[in-house]
Amino acid sequence: AKKEPLFPEVIHFREDDNVNVLEMAMQYNDGYGEQLFSFVNNINTVEGGSHVAGFKSALTKICNKKALELNIVKKDEGFSSEDVREGLVCVISLKVPEPQFEGQTKTKLGNSDIKGIVDSWTFAYLETFFEENPAIARKILQKAEIARRAREAAKKARDLTRRKTVLESVILP
Repeated sequence: AKKEPLFPEVIHFREDDNVNVLEMAMQYNDGYGEQLFSFVNNINTVEGGSHVAGFKSALTKICNKKALELNIVKKDEGFSSEDVREGLVCVISLKVPEPQFEGQTKTKLGNSDIKGIVDSWTFAYLETFFEENPAIARKILQKAEIARRAREAAKKARDLTRRKTVLESVILP
């Protein structure tokens, strides 16, 4: 089944500081899964790494910040990283002069400084994008809110089921 885009635009940006180059394209659809593809110097990093961690961190922070500003969530309720990535399709491509991969297969980037760079670039870009496109931001945040509610409902149901199982196993005298 083909997933319809939540909005037709693909968010695409490029950041360059003469050493590191980050290119990213992302789009949300009405599905529940996440598809995140990451590359470092054209090598597919299927296990992610510091660049993916920076992206996830920035996306979660900006969504929580905007959701508070738009009164979509209360101060004590925040989105998890999984909530804001539900329905996301994203490609991250990073050019680094001296990549440090973990393991022999080069499937995970280990440069610790890259997380902060990707985080700050992504946060700054998405903050501007959400300011300039409030309707799109609201759609993304409403989708994340539905995911948050579903996650909390699943947790309550799981806790209730576990509690019932404990009570059923107790034999009364």
